[in-house]
Amino acid sequence: MDKTGDDRGYLELSRSPIRFEPVSKVTNVFFDDTSKEVLSVRGGGTLGVVVRGVGRDHTFRMEDRGTISSLKFSPDHSVLSVQRSKNSVELLSYSDGEVGPGIVQECRSKSASLLGFIWTNKDDLVLVTDHGIEFYQQVMKERLSVRHVRSYSLVCSWFVWSTECGLLLLCVGATPTTTTLQPFTFKPGQSNKLSKFEVEVSGSGGANSPGITLGERDVYVGSVYSQVSVCILKHPATPTVAATLDVYTQNKDGAFKRTHICRLELTGRFAINIIDSLIIVHHQASKTSLLFDIQLGSEVSNGVTSVYPITVPRSVQPFSLVEADAVPSASSQPISVPCELYAPTWVVFQPDIVIDARLGCMWHLQLRLDCLAEAVEDKSQLVDCLLRRKQAKPLVLSVVRQVVESGQLASLGQIFDKINLAYRQHLDSILQSQVKMGESVSSPTPSSSGVGSERRGVVIEQAEMYSSVLAPLMEEAEKYESENQDQADRTGERPNKLSSRMVVGVVIEYTRSLGGVGVTVQHFLHQLVINALVRARQFYQLHQLLQYHVLADSKPLACLLLSLVGVYSAGQQLSLDMLRRLNTAHDEIIEVLLSQHQVTPALRYARSVGLAESVSARKFLEAAMMSHNLQVFYSTFTFFALRNTKLRGSPAFAKGEHCDTYVEHYKKHFGDIPDYSSQQL
Repeated sequence: MDKTGDDRGYLELSRSPIRFEPVSKVTNVFFDDTSKEVLSVRGGGTLGVVVRGVGRDHTFRMEDRGTISSLKFSPDHSVLSVQRSKNSVELLSYSDGEVGPGIVQECRSKSASLLGFIWTNKDDLVLVTDHGIEFYQQVMKERLSVRHVRSYSLVCSWFVWSTECGLLLLCVGATPTTTTLQPFTFKPGQSNKLSKFEVEVSGSGGANSPGITLGERDVYVGSVYSQVSVCILKHPATPTVAATLDVYTQNKDGAFKRTHICRLELTGRFAINIIDSLIIVHHQASKTSLLFDIQLGSEVSNGVTSVYPITVPRSVQPFSLVEADAVPSASSQPISVPCELYAPTWVVFQPDIVIDARLGCMWHLQLRLDCLAEAVEDKSQLVDCLLRRKQAKPLVLSVVRQVVESGQLASLGQIFDKINLAYRQHLDSILQSQVKMGESVSSPTPSSSGVGSERRGVVIEQAEMYSSVLAPLMEEAEKYESENQDQADRTGERPNKLSSRMVVGVVIEYTRSLGGVGVTVQHFLHQLVINALVRARQFYQLHQLLQYHVLADSKPLACLLLSLVGVYSAGQQLSLDMLRRLNTAHDEIIEVLLSQHQVTPALRYARSVGLAESVSARKFLEAAMMSHNLQVFYSTFTFFALRNTKLRGSPAFAKGEHCDTYVEHYKKHFGDIPDYSSQQL
């Protein structure tokens, strides 16, 4: 692999790296894993300390009191902590670039050797020694002082700390085949010792071959799908066996258990980043990176799932540093210098940091999901992966459209099922959150924001699928068919191109998937199908879809069918049948019948559903008069005169009913209104 990278790689370095003074004879460089800052110390501090980070650059000077082995700030940058000796750490007050007086905190055990220290909170300091850990808390800001909170005594050879997870791992024992790790968690002012666990390391390669020991370089801690995970690089004892990455996941009880094995299928030196719940394994020898999604694992043995790379390994995309011309002049241009990728001087930190101390650069590693999508052939698996990534919604929609356009319809059902399952889970999470807040909600309103936003990954709602995929595809198909209709008529052949019939099938498959997870289909999806079939004059297919309830009953759908009566005469009866089945659309049915001058059927329907005494007399009388059928008008007027007599004892209409015009029309053709007091409605 070219050391300058792969233009279609799945990873890229941030375009504007944080630049710092490289390591040299007079400059030491330290990384503060809490603040994610790089500290360059020149001349032991007397020549200055330069701090570089995202949104924070500052400098200060300090006395040179010996070789510095570790240098960190407290999370609020009020304390500068310096380790120079094997049994103590200096705590110096710090404010606006000025280092003030401080104290020296020694290990409580005089024989202990200080392995390192960490700030677990702005006031909480932990010293890690070969005798265990010591937990201290800052008690005064004005005059720096700390108090001892608690100690844990145990033999420790090395440790790993994760700021993101608040987890400290201590190596407390080792055999030729296993290493014992002791986890601790920290919250402000609190520490918690969890159950220790053993991790497997590669066994000995034979009677004369020593076992492989586990070091802190082989242990990575991060959050994978909101669960604290410990990744262990397991190197082979012999070069013919590939390395693996074991993933130990913390369960609800706080215990760690091996749940996944990432099959690296390579040997050599590796480094790990965990970005957006993808485990990224960098391989120095091949200068490539492998991407693992533990949710895509399929082979399960003894409760442990084997996971393989999502696709083939690729290098990080090329990166060049822009340097000023060594001899500035009016015509000089910046020089672009390609960087060596996967250099031996690379060091990675969680979750996404890459540092090259020789170059003096700190990058944030970023995913290029678009390049990943191009490389993955199994589009169903690809969508499965993308749905769990942040900011991947446009790409998921693009993949769905590409699948349809390329005719790969066999996998479309699975893809829709995956998308809609995530949608259903999102709706459920909204409902659960509302119930917890004491709200009474009959059905959740689809939304990608608000109380359901804690769910990670992509949620694609029906409106988004409609506007980004289905409607544009239908428009494109119908436009193409219209432009090529003459050619098809002449030759009798239809080009092998996206057709409206195919898109109708895609929409129906999408609605099937929605129904499969219990989500009500929005009316605009059915409207898209009906309009397309009517434009193509495929009335038989439309009738079949309606008859067999492939298109679910709804008021908007019934109204659409009525609006199409001019081109689809059967739509009237189908819409009425649909409204009757809904049993909540009595007013709509009456309106439809009246609009078609079917006054008598409308009255019969009103009586059958118990609305005879509440319907508007004016509305019926107007429709009857507009029908120009005196017999219909007479029977309608008589019906309401009888109703008036029953309700008020007189056939006259109330003043607010505004029926004077119809009374005059009756008298003109039939004479005076009879007395109906002896008759019944």
